[in-house]
Parts: sequence; C-alpha cells; structure tokens
Amino acid sequence: MHFLEDGAGGLFEGDAWPSDPTEGDPGSEINLKSWESCQIRRLLSRMEQYDRTTWLMQYESFLQQALRVVRTECLGRRFGILHADMQGFQVLNRIYGERAGNSMLRAFAAFLRRCDSYVCGSRVFADQFAMLFTIPPDISLQGMAKKLVSEGEQFLAEKRNLHPRSHLAFVGGICAVEGTPESLHPLVSRADKARRDLKPTLRSRCGIFTEAMEVCRLQRQSLYEDIAKALESRGVFFLLQPQIDIATGTVVGAEALARMRTPDGKIIMPDSFVPLLEESGDITSLDFTIYGQVCKHMQRRQQSGKPLVPVSLNISREHFRNPTFVSEFHSLVQAHDLAPRWVGLEITESVFVKKLEEISESVRQLKQFGYSIWLDDFGAGYSSLNVLKDVPFDFIKIDRGLLGTGEIAPTNKSIINSVVRLAEDLNMGILCEGVENASQRDFLSRLGRIQAQGFYYAHPMSLEDFEHLLDSGRKFHPLDVENS
Repeated sequence: MHFLEDGAGGLFEGDAWPSDPTEGDPGSEINLKSWESCQIRRLLSRMEQYDRTTWLMQYESFLQQALRVVRTECLGRRFGILHADMQGFQVLNRIYGERAGNSMLRAFAAFLRRCDSYVCGSRVFADQFAMLFTIPPDISLQGMAKKLVSEGEQFLAEKRNLHPRSHLAFVGGICAVEGTPESLHPLVSRADKARRDLKPTLRSRCGIFTEAMEVCRLQRQSLYEDIAKALESRGVFFLLQPQIDIATGTVVGAEALARMRTPDGKIIMPDSFVPLLEESGDITSLDFTIYGQVCKHMQRRQQSGKPLVPVSLNISREHFRNPTFVSEFHSLVQAHDLAPRWVGLEITESVFVKKLEEISESVRQLKQFGYSIWLDDFGAGYSSLNVLKDVPFDFIKIDRGLLGTGEIAPTNKSIINSVVRLAEDLNMGILCEGVENASQRDFLSRLGRIQAQGFYYAHPMSLEDFEHLLDSGRKFHPLDVENS
C-alpha cells in the first residue's frame, strides 16, 4: 500500500480527488490554480505525517491513527502493540555506512507492513519501531510473540547476505490493548519495557508486558512521586559515617551520605533515588545540594573554633560531562572559606570506563587545588589497575564485597593483602569499607596503617550525633586497649 493510500484505495484517509473545478466553466484559470494549490498543500501536509526514510507514520500521527482504529473496532477485534528494533543495527550502520543503514530501515518498515497482523506503524526513532497489530481469536499473546520472532528471523536471514560482517537480531516487546484507552502512548512504553527487560543475547526474541511488570512500573512511578515531593519540600539532607584509624580507634574523617525525606516523614534511601536521578540527569542538582550543606556545616564548625576532620563527598559520573564542574565545585568550597584539604572526593572506578583521559584531566585539576581524591569501590570493577596507572589518587577505598559479612574468605584475604601492598608502593592511603566484626578488623590491622568504615564502628549518623562524637574525643575499639 502506498504511503498516501488507505484501506479504501483512496487518498488522504479515504478522500477521493475532487472533480476538475473547470468542468462546465471553461477558461476558469483562477479556479484551477486555487484548486491545484489546495491539493498541493494537502499533499504536503499529508507527507509531513510520515517519516522520510521509511514512509511509516510519524509517532504522533501513528498514535492518533491507531487510537481511532482501536476505538472504532474494539468490539470486533483484539489488538496489541509491538515495540521492536534490530539488535546490531548500529554496527551495520558503522561498517556499511548511512546509505546501507537507511536501506535496511526501509526494508524493516516494509517487513512490518507485510505482516498479516499489521494495522499501522511508526518509526519511533533510529531503528526503533512501533506497530499496532491484530490478534487472531485462536492465538494467545505468547503465540503472537513467537510468530513475530519467527517472521523477524526469516526477514533478517534474507538480508544477511547483504551485510555479512554484521549480525542482526529481531528484538521486540508486546503489550495487549485492553478496552478503549485514552492514549496508546503508555502501551507503547510498556511494550518498550518488555523489550528492554530481555536479557541481551545474539538471538531474536520478543517479550510480553506482564502484570508483574505493571506492579513494578507502578512502584517506580510512586517512587518518582516521593522523590519529587522530597525535592520540592527541601527534604534532602545528609548523614555522616565515621572513618576510623584501626590502630588507635580515632575518628579521622567521615563520608557524607545523601538521604531524602518526604513531607510525611518517609525516608528514601540512595539505592532507590540515585539510579532514578542519574536516569533523569537531576543527580547533579542533588549532589550540589549536599555539597552546599556539608560546606555550610564545616564553615559553622570552623567559625566556632571547633576541630574539623575531612569529609568525603561522592562525585557522580554526570558531573564530568560538565566542562565547568571543577570551577563550580571549587568556587562553592571557597565561598565557605574552607581549605580544600578538608574535602575528599570519592569517585567510583566505573566512572573511568569511558573517556578516561577527559575525566583524568578534571581529577588532576581538583588535585592541584588541594582536594584528596579517593578511588571508591576498588575491586568491584574490571579496570581498577588501569585506572590506578593513569589517575593520581590519594586513597584507595576497598569495596565491601571483598570482606563479606562474616569471616573473610582466604582468596579475598590474599587480594586485600595485595591491594594494601600496591597502595604502599604507590604512596596511597587505604580505607576498607563494610567492616562488620572484630575478626575483620583484626585481619586488617595486621596489614599496616589502615582506615575502616562500617557497622562494627558506627552506622551513618545525624550531624548532631557526629559533632557530639568528635567533641567527646571517643575512640572506637583501639587495638592497644584491647590487647593490654
């Protein structure tokens, strides 16, 4: 079917071309030009509703057309939404070029139109497509998923000889259309979630949006709302977890840990809000809120003549996409009359996986200003040694996973011992997080001068409790006292 035709064989959604306006009125040139101009405008308007590469409908036009179909025929047919893409398409595009990529997109669009269940479709963006399809009475949603995968595999097999250096797979998610929805966009999103939740493999596959996914979606939406309430009500605050010198039990620093509180008093933990804020890009605003609060606390304490200990702050990967981050951060610290030596910056190893050189340059600038730089979660990633080679860290923070929850495994003991020796050779300090019992503490104490952080010493605590701890001069489980 041509992109300007409909099921009735006419043009412009069933409209037929109007008769010649000059019939019965010879020589009416003005009427003819007006008529032609009107038809050209209608044709251009119609073309704007279509993607120029695939000649499938633009997404918004697709949603409107599909909704009209569903509402008109909801009693006679069952419908579903497909969200699909070609895994490996980016590789094809890179190897064979944009022209070959566009040709493949057109072929994929044509494949969708040929499906006997096809009603209407859209290229959402890149190689991602949405389609409204019918579900025959004798086929389940699972059956439709298998059918679409089989047809998608056959289509890609036919095209494989054109792009032998790329391996494409059909990956889709489907969602049933129930009743007469107000909009189909949420259903497209649900089909997309079913697609994204599939485990990555090289095989074609198609997922189905389930009730469990809907429960997860509602929980996520509720969490979004709680986070929004906390942000609007200035419910962002921080706790401090002491960092202890194992040999003396002295508090030598603290890590600032972000928390959120909704207006009704509900506390939201970082493992819930950090991924969502990283996804939305709002994590940088949250971080700077915490940075400002910590600096204000330290300034107030400094002005009162009370002793300070360094406080370490977590730096999200999003900050390194901002070329002015270093200057903005340093200006904030200076505005509170703080020396950079009182601020540590914790950066996880995973941040350095991409664009290592650019991030390393930002880290060097921060170090030149006088901030101590911490490599957080060391041992949790795969390129930690490479990062140590290229970035001038002051401290290595050993990941809690190497300690476990009880007795440290022999293999992990060997790894920790090697990391400590490596840090000594590189003139870096060591802190081990997640210390939960005396046996772990005792093992670490035999390796040298190490700092510790964990529930064995103290849980994250309020600002007031931490200040009381500092001012009291209390020591935590010093080895010399226990061994005397």
